[in-house]
Amino acid sequence: MKKWILSVVVGLVLSGCALQPDLAFKSDDEWKEYGYEVALAGMIKDSEQNLKGRDTLQSLQSASYQAYSDGYELGRKEYCSQNAVMLGVKNEPYRGICDKLDWTFRQDYINGRTSRAGRGF
Repeated sequence: MKKWILSVVVGLVLSGCALQPDLAFKSDDEWKEYGYEVALAGMIKDSEQNLKGRDTLQSLQSASYQAYSDGYELGRKEYCSQNAVMLGVKNEPYRGICDKLDWTFRQDYINGRTSRAGRGF
């Protein structure tokens, strides 16, 4: 029984680590691209502190975080330009990254989630 509990705990710890992988970027351009990709995936913007904790090369400086933020904003604009109803119909997750850009996005997403049209996807 103890071995089973230990294996479950180890599995949970490992899966938690998989959600936040280590980062190893050498340039501000790489940080910008990473920020862009994070937003395109609909993820919440990371804090500078969180990114520093995951930065294996210890390359994240203020300029790097600004590049990450710039990339994130570009990706967020693109992500938020998609059809929120269809995002909901497809039952894709929405983490609220468009709320400040478009106050109707969340409601449109909810309308898509509760629509009967989603049953065909």
